[in-house]
Amino acid sequence: MANINITIKNLPQIKAAFNKAPALMSRNLNTAIKKSIFVVQGRSMINTPVATGALRASHTTTFENLKGSVFTNKNYDIFVHDGTRYMKGRPFMLNAVESSGVDIDQFFTEAVDLTLNEIGRAT
Repeated sequence: MANINITIKNLPQIKAAFNKAPALMSRNLNTAIKKSIFVVQGRSMINTPVATGALRASHTTTFENLKGSVFTNKNYDIFVHDGTRYMKGRPFMLNAVESSGVDIDQFFTEAVDLTLNEIGRAT
């Protein structure tokens, strides 16, 4: 049987590009997380019931590497969101997350695609 040899001429460049992949993916995923958090925050603020506006204004975001949060910081926010035995819940945050699913999926798809394209261009 004949031997077939395949030589990859740009193997060092390919290896270098794949060594950069974790940092590229992390950067692009962090961008997707930030976009997602801002979309959820915006939709939550629109859906937040308003009596004085304090609950709506209390929306806050935080970011860390590969992690983001959006929350309100009023001591009564959970009662408005989940309800009590005297009041029906108005799940403004849950509704915002559920209505943002398509956008969030798109942000993460774009992050992966961008990373793969960056790796491809580096080879």
